[in-house]
Amino acid sequence: MKEVVVSGMGVHTSIGFGTETFWSGLLQGACGIGTVGVFDVSGHNHKRACEIKRMQPSAYFQDRVSGMGRTTGIVTPAVEEALQDAGLAPDGLSAYRIGLCIGTTMGEIEPLEKTLSGDPVDTPGGPHTIAAHLSRLLRLSGPQWTFTNACSAGNFAIARCMEELRLGRADIMIASGVDSLSWVAFTGFASLRAMSPDVCRPFDRKRQGLILGEGAGVLVLETREHAEKRRAQVKATLLGYGLCCDAHHITQPDPSAKGAVRAMRQALAMSGLTPGDISHVSAHGTGTIANDQMETKAIAEVFAGSGRTVTVNSIKGHIGHTLGAASAIEAVMAVKAIETGLFPPTLHTEDIDPLCTHDSVRLNRSVRSEPVEAVLSNSYAFGGINSSIVLAGPKGGKAAS
Repeated sequence: MKEVVVSGMGVHTSIGFGTETFWSGLLQGACGIGTVGVFDVSGHNHKRACEIKRMQPSAYFQDRVSGMGRTTGIVTPAVEEALQDAGLAPDGLSAYRIGLCIGTTMGEIEPLEKTLSGDPVDTPGGPHTIAAHLSRLLRLSGPQWTFTNACSAGNFAIARCMEELRLGRADIMIASGVDSLSWVAFTGFASLRAMSPDVCRPFDRKRQGLILGEGAGVLVLETREHAEKRRAQVKATLLGYGLCCDAHHITQPDPSAKGAVRAMRQALAMSGLTPGDISHVSAHGTGTIANDQMETKAIAEVFAGSGRTVTVNSIKGHIGHTLGAASAIEAVMAVKAIETGLFPPTLHTEDIDPLCTHDSVRLNRSVRSEPVEAVLSNSYAFGGINSSIVLAGPKGGKAAS
């Protein structure tokens, strides 16, 4: 089976643009929370989110992305960064069969919201338009996918890219998760009473809910053979994924955690690794009572008897819940952890809920410095959609030996 590797990365979040800025912010405890300014929140009880206050302009496309909507404006510079990081010039991509997978919850929502408010709209909205814009601007000739699996969409995009490469349908795949703050999502989560009034405290006894965020995470993926042929730097190896749906409830996670356990075990089985081979887990960790308890139970069940205590973190205290972008951004975090041997803290978590503790789980509350062998990254969505991916070092894991 062909090995799939990461050769480039890009990030755009509320704590800064660019992978290194993002990474430094995670290690230093940066937090992107502030008062929402991108739409009117005067009628809402909660008024805070992790908004990108200073949008990064597109370096290559410049005026060609103007008027395309906020979501496309967030992801485009991150795609540019990832391509540059992979040693690929945006105007020289025709030499390869390059495909694109976009994972999103709301899609290009800004034009749709403007239509509802009666404002003039220059470009159509919807989930599919982001990939369409990027594929046209980059003149991509490979497969084009859009996944709207809500908060698991980023992992679904990464998994689809892995399959396209293994099946030989593309030379290179660009995997991205992206979402912008929207009035629709903000109002929806507020109506569910799922939002915290101040900050997100994953796994904390006093957690009160999530904080919404916006951003984009991008991975350039290719087979190891192709990366070595063009002498690209291999940053990490994508070893496997697990995807399933338990359909427990339209919004609430299954308290038995069966679906989450199944997704993790599927990802481990594909990767050829055992729980004892995983040193760290990037948790979905939204800061809601039901999700955090369910995920702790799932991790504990998977890692019980593994012979090691696995380190777990959530970065949603830093950048909020970026919906479809979350797992793609967290994949970038995982690769940086593998590269540096550093693991970011779980911000704002001070008093861990006893129901979120287990002998095999160690919640990380400060920067941890130790070898990061392999990372299991989880993401869960409404409707019982569960996803996990496994990333390891540039030389791969047991599956490569």
